[in-house]
Amino acid sequence: MTEPLGQPRWGNAGRDRKAAALHETLRRVCGSDPPRSHWLDVGCGSGGIATALAERGIVVTGVDPEPWPSWADAMAAHPGLRLVQGAFDGEALPVPAESADVVVCNQVYEHDADPARLVANIARVLRPGGRCYFAGPNLLWPVEPHVFWPFVHWLPRRAAQACMRALGSSRAGELDAWSRDWLTLRRWFREHRFERRWVLRERLAAEFDVRGRPRMAAGIARLPSWLFALLEPISPGFIYVLRKPLVPEGHG
Repeated sequence: MTEPLGQPRWGNAGRDRKAAALHETLRRVCGSDPPRSHWLDVGCGSGGIATALAERGIVVTGVDPEPWPSWADAMAAHPGLRLVQGAFDGEALPVPAESADVVVCNQVYEHDADPARLVANIARVLRPGGRCYFAGPNLLWPVEPHVFWPFVHWLPRRAAQACMRALGSSRAGELDAWSRDWLTLRRWFREHRFERRWVLRERLAAEFDVRGRPRMAAGIARLPSWLFALLEPISPGFIYVLRKPLVPEGHG
Protein backbone atom coordinates (compact mmCIF):
# COMPACT_ATOMS: atom_id res chain seq x y z
CA MET A 1 0.00 0.00 0.00
CA THR A 2 1.31 3.46 -0.91
CA GLU A 3 2.20 5.68 2.01
CA PRO A 4 0.59 9.16 2.13
CA LEU A 5 3.67 11.00 0.85
CA GLY A 6 4.45 8.47 -1.84
CA GLN A 7 7.18 6.72 0.12
CA PRO A 8 7.38 2.99 0.90
CA ARG A 9 6.99 1.77 4.47
CA TRP A 10 10.64 0.66 4.43
CA GLY A 11 11.75 4.18 3.48
CA ASN A 12 13.97 5.59 0.76
CA ALA A 13 16.98 6.43 2.92
CA GLY A 14 20.27 5.41 1.39
CA ARG A 15 18.88 4.63 -2.06
CA ASP A 16 21.57 6.77 -3.71
CA ARG A 17 24.29 4.82 -1.87
CA LYS A 18 22.68 1.49 -2.78
CA ALA A 19 22.48 2.51 -6.42
CA ALA A 20 26.13 3.58 -6.37
CA ALA A 21 27.22 0.28 -4.79
CA LEU A 22 25.14 -1.70 -7.27
CA HIS A 23 26.70 0.21 -10.18
CA GLU A 24 30.20 -0.26 -8.77
CA THR A 25 29.58 -4.00 -8.30
CA LEU A 26 28.66 -4.35 -11.96
CA ARG A 27 31.69 -2.31 -12.97
CA ARG A 28 33.96 -4.63 -10.98
CA VAL A 29 32.37 -7.74 -12.48
CA CYS A 30 32.38 -6.44 -16.07
CA GLY A 31 35.88 -4.99 -15.81
CA SER A 32 34.60 -1.66 -17.14
CA ASP A 33 31.60 0.60 -16.89
CA PRO A 34 28.57 -1.36 -18.22
CA PRO A 35 26.56 0.20 -21.07
CA ARG A 36 24.25 3.02 -19.97
CA SER A 37 21.82 3.02 -22.90
CA HIS A 38 18.99 1.06 -21.24
CA TRP A 39 18.67 -0.43 -17.77
CA LEU A 40 15.51 -2.02 -16.41
CA ASP A 41 14.72 -1.88 -12.67
CA VAL A 42 12.20 -4.65 -11.95
CA GLY A 43 10.00 -3.94 -8.93
CA CYS A 44 11.29 -0.39 -8.66
CA GLY A 45 8.79 0.65 -5.96
CA SER A 46 8.80 4.40 -5.42
CA GLY A 47 11.75 4.67 -7.81
CA GLY A 48 14.53 5.59 -5.39
CA ILE A 49 17.23 3.35 -6.90
CA ALA A 50 16.10 3.96 -10.50
CA THR A 51 16.23 7.72 -9.91
CA ALA A 52 19.69 7.51 -8.38
CA LEU A 53 20.89 5.49 -11.39
CA ALA A 54 19.42 8.11 -13.74
CA GLU A 55 21.38 10.76 -11.86
CA ARG A 56 24.51 8.84 -12.87
CA GLY A 57 23.66 9.30 -16.57
CA ILE A 58 22.01 5.91 -17.09
CA VAL A 59 18.82 5.56 -19.13
CA VAL A 60 16.50 3.63 -16.82
CA THR A 61 13.02 2.14 -17.06
CA GLY A 62 11.49 1.21 -13.71
CA VAL A 63 8.54 -1.18 -13.54
CA ASP A 64 6.30 -1.76 -10.54
CA PRO A 65 2.78 -3.21 -10.13
CA GLU A 66 1.69 -0.11 -8.20
CA PRO A 67 1.99 3.50 -9.41
CA TRP A 68 3.63 5.85 -6.91
CA PRO A 69 2.91 9.57 -6.44
CA SER A 70 6.65 10.35 -6.45
CA TRP A 71 7.11 9.06 -10.01
CA ALA A 72 5.95 12.19 -11.81
CA ASP A 73 8.41 14.51 -10.08
CA ALA A 74 11.27 12.05 -10.54
CA MET A 75 10.65 11.71 -14.29
CA ALA A 76 10.27 15.47 -14.69
CA ALA A 77 13.69 15.97 -13.10
CA HIS A 78 15.43 13.22 -15.09
CA PRO A 79 14.72 12.93 -18.84
CA GLY A 80 16.43 9.53 -18.99
CA LEU A 81 14.09 8.03 -16.40
CA ARG A 82 10.83 6.24 -17.22
CA LEU A 83 8.67 4.74 -14.47
CA VAL A 84 5.73 2.59 -15.56
CA GLN A 85 3.07 0.47 -13.93
CA GLY A 86 3.20 -3.16 -14.94
CA ALA A 87 2.97 -6.65 -13.54
CA PHE A 88 5.95 -8.94 -13.32
CA ASP A 89 4.39 -11.75 -11.28
CA GLY A 90 3.93 -14.42 -13.93
CA GLU A 91 3.30 -12.04 -16.85
CA ALA A 92 5.66 -10.58 -19.42
CA LEU A 93 7.48 -7.45 -18.33
CA PRO A 94 6.09 -4.44 -20.26
CA VAL A 95 9.29 -3.79 -22.25
CA PRO A 96 10.39 -5.16 -25.64
CA ALA A 97 12.37 -8.38 -25.92
CA GLU A 98 16.17 -8.03 -25.97
CA SER A 99 16.01 -4.31 -25.19
CA ALA A 100 17.88 -4.03 -21.87
CA ASP A 101 21.63 -3.85 -21.35
CA VAL A 102 21.24 -4.42 -17.61
CA VAL A 103 18.34 -5.66 -15.50
CA VAL A 104 18.24 -4.85 -11.80
CA CYS A 105 16.23 -7.36 -9.77
CA ASN A 106 17.05 -6.22 -6.25
CA GLN A 107 15.13 -7.73 -3.32
CA VAL A 108 12.16 -8.49 -5.58
CA TYR A 109 12.02 -12.18 -6.48
CA GLU A 110 10.73 -13.19 -3.03
CA HIS A 111 7.64 -10.96 -3.51
CA ASP A 112 6.73 -12.51 -6.86
CA ALA A 113 3.94 -15.06 -7.06
CA ASP A 114 5.82 -16.84 -9.86
CA PRO A 115 9.55 -16.14 -9.48
CA ALA A 116 10.55 -18.79 -12.00
CA ARG A 117 8.55 -16.90 -14.62
CA LEU A 118 10.19 -13.68 -13.48
CA VAL A 119 13.61 -15.18 -14.28
CA ALA A 120 12.26 -16.23 -17.68
CA ASN A 121 11.04 -12.67 -18.32
CA ILE A 122 14.45 -11.28 -17.38
CA ALA A 123 16.03 -13.63 -19.92
CA ARG A 124 13.54 -12.41 -22.53
CA VAL A 125 14.20 -8.68 -22.11
CA LEU A 126 18.00 -8.85 -21.80
CA ARG A 127 20.09 -8.34 -24.89
CA PRO A 128 22.54 -11.16 -25.71
CA GLY A 129 25.53 -10.55 -23.48
CA GLY A 130 23.44 -8.38 -21.13
CA ARG A 131 23.76 -8.61 -17.36
CA CYS A 132 21.32 -8.95 -14.50
CA TYR A 133 22.08 -7.84 -10.95
CA PHE A 134 20.00 -10.34 -8.96
CA ALA A 135 19.75 -10.07 -5.16
CA GLY A 136 17.34 -11.39 -2.57
CA PRO A 137 17.01 -13.34 0.67
CA ASN A 138 18.02 -16.94 1.30
CA LEU A 139 15.37 -19.39 2.53
CA LEU A 140 17.98 -21.26 4.58
CA TRP A 141 18.82 -18.21 6.69
CA PRO A 142 16.85 -18.74 9.93
CA VAL A 143 15.57 -15.16 10.35
CA GLU A 144 12.92 -13.80 7.97
CA PRO A 145 14.37 -10.46 6.79
CA HIS A 146 11.12 -8.51 6.42
CA VAL A 147 9.55 -9.16 9.83
CA PHE A 148 12.76 -10.23 11.64
CA TRP A 149 11.17 -13.33 13.14
CA PRO A 150 13.01 -16.67 13.22
CA PHE A 151 11.73 -19.70 11.32
CA VAL A 152 8.32 -18.27 10.29
CA HIS A 153 9.29 -18.33 6.60
CA TRP A 154 9.74 -22.10 6.86
CA LEU A 155 6.05 -22.54 7.71
CA PRO A 156 2.96 -22.34 5.49
CA ARG A 157 2.00 -18.68 5.26
CA ARG A 158 -1.31 -18.90 7.11
CA ALA A 159 0.25 -20.93 9.90
CA ALA A 160 3.14 -18.49 10.18
CA GLN A 161 0.86 -15.47 10.34
CA ALA A 162 -1.42 -17.16 12.89
CA CYS A 163 1.60 -18.01 15.02
CA MET A 164 2.83 -14.41 14.92
CA ARG A 165 -0.60 -13.05 15.87
CA ALA A 166 -0.95 -15.56 18.69
CA LEU A 167 2.37 -14.34 20.06
CA GLY A 168 1.21 -10.74 19.97
CA SER A 169 2.93 -9.47 16.82
CA SER A 170 1.33 -6.66 14.84
CA ARG A 171 3.56 -7.42 11.83
CA ALA A 172 1.92 -10.65 10.68
CA GLY A 173 0.41 -8.85 7.69
CA GLU A 174 3.91 -7.85 6.54
CA LEU A 175 4.88 -11.49 6.08
CA ASP A 176 4.19 -11.34 2.36
CA ALA A 177 7.48 -12.59 0.94
CA TRP A 178 8.80 -16.08 0.35
CA SER A 179 12.42 -16.77 -0.41
CA ARG A 180 14.02 -19.82 -2.05
CA ASP A 181 17.22 -21.76 -1.50
CA TRP A 182 20.37 -21.54 -3.59
CA LEU A 183 19.79 -24.81 -5.44
CA THR A 184 16.39 -23.63 -6.66
CA LEU A 185 17.83 -20.36 -7.94
CA ARG A 186 20.68 -22.17 -9.67
CA ARG A 187 18.17 -24.44 -11.42
CA TRP A 188 16.17 -21.46 -12.70
CA PHE A 189 19.32 -19.79 -13.97
CA ARG A 190 20.47 -22.96 -15.76
CA GLU A 191 17.11 -23.29 -17.53
CA HIS A 192 17.82 -20.02 -19.33
CA ARG A 193 21.53 -20.70 -19.82
CA PHE A 194 22.56 -17.76 -17.68
CA GLU A 195 26.22 -17.55 -16.79
CA ARG A 196 26.05 -17.15 -13.03
CA ARG A 197 28.58 -15.36 -10.85
CA TRP A 198 28.36 -15.16 -7.06
CA VAL A 199 29.50 -11.59 -6.33
CA LEU A 200 29.48 -11.23 -2.54
CA ARG A 201 33.16 -10.22 -2.59
CA GLU A 202 32.62 -7.58 -5.28
CA ARG A 203 29.50 -6.24 -3.56
CA LEU A 204 31.26 -5.85 -0.20
CA ALA A 205 34.24 -4.16 -1.85
CA ALA A 206 31.89 -1.83 -3.71
CA GLU A 207 30.09 -0.94 -0.47
CA PHE A 208 33.34 0.13 1.22
CA ASP A 209 34.38 2.01 -1.91
CA VAL A 210 31.12 3.97 -1.92
CA ARG A 211 31.51 4.70 1.79
CA GLY A 212 34.92 6.26 1.13
CA ARG A 213 37.03 3.44 2.56
CA PRO A 214 39.21 2.38 -0.40
CA ARG A 215 41.74 0.45 1.71
CA MET A 216 39.01 -1.82 3.07
CA ALA A 217 37.63 -2.23 -0.46
CA ALA A 218 41.07 -3.18 -1.80
CA GLY A 219 41.64 -5.63 1.05
CA ILE A 220 38.34 -7.43 0.41
CA ALA A 221 39.00 -7.53 -3.34
CA ARG A 222 42.29 -9.35 -2.69
CA LEU A 223 40.66 -12.14 -0.66
CA PRO A 224 40.32 -15.48 -2.50
CA SER A 225 37.03 -16.03 -4.30
CA TRP A 226 36.68 -19.57 -2.92
CA LEU A 227 36.35 -18.15 0.59
CA PHE A 228 33.22 -16.26 -0.43
CA ALA A 229 31.93 -19.19 -2.50
CA LEU A 230 31.71 -21.24 0.71
CA LEU A 231 29.14 -18.76 2.01
CA GLU A 232 26.73 -19.02 -0.92
CA PRO A 233 24.42 -21.73 0.53
CA ILE A 234 24.17 -20.13 3.99
CA SER A 235 24.47 -16.41 3.32
CA PRO A 236 21.56 -14.27 4.64
CA GLY A 237 20.99 -13.11 1.07
CA PHE A 238 22.00 -13.91 -2.48
CA ILE A 239 23.92 -11.54 -4.72
CA TYR A 240 24.49 -12.73 -8.28
CA VAL A 241 25.42 -11.16 -11.56
CA LEU A 242 23.92 -13.15 -14.42
CA ARG A 243 25.00 -12.89 -18.05
CA LYS A 244 22.79 -13.85 -20.96
CA PRO A 245 24.75 -15.88 -23.53
CA LEU A 246 25.72 -14.21 -26.79
CA VAL A 247 24.74 -17.22 -28.91
CA PRO A 248 21.09 -18.45 -28.72
CA GLU A 249 20.50 -22.05 -27.73
CA GLY A 250 20.86 -24.39 -30.66
CA HIS A 251 23.23 -22.07 -32.55
CA GLY A 252 26.98 -22.18 -32.73
